[in-house]
Amino acid sequence: MSESNKDGPEEARSVLQEQTTALGLAMFGLLVRRCTELLKDTPTAPPPAEDAEEGDEGEAEGMVRVSSFPGDLRELLPSVKVWSDWMLGHPEQWNPPPCSLPLPASCCPDVWRCLADLCNALACVCHGEAPLYKADGDEDLRLLQLEEDRLLAGFVPLLAAPQEPCYIDAHANTAIAADCKRVTVLKYFLEALCGQEEPLLAFKGGKYVSVATLPPPGLGTETGSHRGKQADNQDNDVIVEAESSQSQSEGDGEPEGEGSGSEDDIRELRARRHALAHELARQQKRRDKIQAVLQTCRQLELEIRPLFLVPDTNGFIDHLAGLKKLMSCGLFILVVPLIVITELDGLAKGQDNRGGTGGAGGAGGSHARGVQERAKAAVSFLERGFEAREPCLRALTSRGNQLESIAFRSEDTSGQQGNNDDLILSCCLHYCKDKAKDFMPTNRDEPVRLHREVVLLTDDRNLRVKALTRNVPVRDIPAFLSWAKVG
Repeated sequence: MSESNKDGPEEARSVLQEQTTALGLAMFGLLVRRCTELLKDTPTAPPPAEDAEEGDEGEAEGMVRVSSFPGDLRELLPSVKVWSDWMLGHPEQWNPPPCSLPLPASCCPDVWRCLADLCNALACVCHGEAPLYKADGDEDLRLLQLEEDRLLAGFVPLLAAPQEPCYIDAHANTAIAADCKRVTVLKYFLEALCGQEEPLLAFKGGKYVSVATLPPPGLGTETGSHRGKQADNQDNDVIVEAESSQSQSEGDGEPEGEGSGSEDDIRELRARRHALAHELARQQKRRDKIQAVLQTCRQLELEIRPLFLVPDTNGFIDHLAGLKKLMSCGLFILVVPLIVITELDGLAKGQDNRGGTGGAGGAGGSHARGVQERAKAAVSFLERGFEAREPCLRALTSRGNQLESIAFRSEDTSGQQGNNDDLILSCCLHYCKDKAKDFMPTNRDEPVRLHREVVLLTDDRNLRVKALTRNVPVRDIPAFLSWAKVG
């Protein structure tokens, strides 16, 4: 969306955005409708023995167990969950609801009615079949990562979606636990629709129903035509201009309102004017609320004085010469996570265990040999450096323990949560000592200032996103070399 004028930070959707959003919601509605049909066709299961002993038979008797979901439903749930993540992260893109497309109801259903039906169907689903935990307070728990979250990690439209770590029992069925997590997320999303400033769903008469206010018939065409003429200046003035133009149309039409057709036109114009005025007031209220929130948020400033540089595995493979220059200049200390050394050892032996560093294409053999040779060179460089006890070279475990030698460099990561990227990031966080008394300003209007002596050196997009969310400075090696004027 484009930025609007200074007096109005929020903008109206263009014709293209309106139609794109309507098409996307129509596709989402088809997915939701099919999931609801599959849920209704799924037979209920008798309650577990432990529930029956507790006297909950009446409550659990009509519940659908996640383990009994049909295969088609298991295939569709990840897509519906991703859609809900996007909608939770970007409510301004679809609220207020766009005008519906001029398509048959069979291929363009009312998405809000479909969501209400899904909400009623999910109310009969028992999602506690695999217990989910928010905190890792037990060694018997392991992190649950949904496949769709892993595949779309770093995808910009989903960065604003709420993401909370979820843990399950070490011996729990991963597939069932993943579906339980998806059902939990969808229930939260549907509850959020009920809690909007102007609710889209409501609980009435013992069930959930759609209460979404759809634009009046014909409004989308008229305002869309007007917006199309102003495509280069998409801002909230379009609503004011549309209102004034509709008022003028109404004034011009009143003298001709002798027949029933003219009276209908006048009523339609008045309805459109009322809808536009209501939309303008709603957007003004939203702008005021956003402004109030922004005034209560503190700004964050990072003061970076690089001393410790933490490269990832790809840095040694692709930029070994640059890392040698950084170490030899004597201005920085090269901190090598032990997991990076382990990965380099594996690559030197011909095991491509780097996460997400594929791309060999048709030249797989030559690419693998090239990576293996560069890994051997990197391992040789590190071994020589530690044997010579280079003062600007350190090895660090994921728990923050510093090693004087890498002769024994195997690390037990069985109790660690996350993947290798998380272990590399944990080494960076070892040098981030944030104490509230040190960085919280005394004046409420002053920004929060954090001091950093560590910089993560990586080209990996997912690792960069994770680092930025934890306030860890990150640069790629060529950019850092240019900044430091080394070499």
